[in-house]
Amino acid sequence: MYSLPHHSVGFRFSSDLSLLTLKGIGLHYIDSHDYSWNNRTRKDEHCLLQFCIDGEGSLEIDGITYSILPGDAFLIDIPGENHYYLPHHSSFWEFFYLEFTKECLPLLRKIYRSMGPVIHLSMDCSLFQQITGIYQQALNNQIQTFFDNSKIAYRFWMDLTSYVLEISRSHVTKIDTAKTYIDQNYYNEELNLDLVADHAGLSKYYLCKEFHKKYGISPGKYIREVRISQACRLLMTNTDYTMQEIAQMVGYANNNYFGKVFRAEKGISPNKYKQQTNQYDVVRAVYETPHHIKKSD
Repeated sequence: MYSLPHHSVGFRFSSDLSLLTLKGIGLHYIDSHDYSWNNRTRKDEHCLLQFCIDGEGSLEIDGITYSILPGDAFLIDIPGENHYYLPHHSSFWEFFYLEFTKECLPLLRKIYRSMGPVIHLSMDCSLFQQITGIYQQALNNQIQTFFDNSKIAYRFWMDLTSYVLEISRSHVTKIDTAKTYIDQNYYNEELNLDLVADHAGLSKYYLCKEFHKKYGISPGKYIREVRISQACRLLMTNTDYTMQEIAQMVGYANNNYFGKVFRAEKGISPNKYKQQTNQYDVVRAVYETPHHIKKSD
């Protein structure tokens, strides 16, 4: 059993600021098979990271079952279509858990796109040391203000996301090859699932199944998201392009169809999105990684 005391600590705040915060943290040892959280109907709302120290647990999400082994951590949004429990073949499960407010959802979804809901953290990595440090601070009542709590939560999620993105770049599979092909060819009007599957050496059925399993999104929807994301960058930084030119640069031959897809993704028209940036003399787009907008011939 892990050497630290096995307790849980919750935080409650009176501030009305919508900042990411840590709602609760705990270290538990579970040996009862009554331990089962079906989150489809739960009333409490938070995002959960649960890190396995020893034993084994199970996570079911979107019809897929994951074994959670020592060093594994899962991330889920509660309530949601997920269920975690102590499986019958496992005699115990020891874990840290951290509950966060929903402001972390954009980062959670980013992690899902890169690695899926389960990630592996070695117990000698800095993130695990961070978890144990936060737990000890909570036990010793050293997180006393709303801003101290929020600072800890933001730092943890930024470090976690950076770690996952770095790891995902070093684990290249055929599904990763398919994703990279989409990232590099979104501007091609002929891009479709058949082309992506053929490039990755997969059947279309297997591509769709495994792409969704790994990234939490279908490859078809991912193509749309990449195209609209690139369109947003062009709309922000290149005011001289017409809507037809931007549509063609991100893979849409038809300007009207581009407008419909854009509105469905962003809730506003491309023109209105463009107008939002016109209040500044210069707009600088800040990207997650270096990139280049490709212009179609």
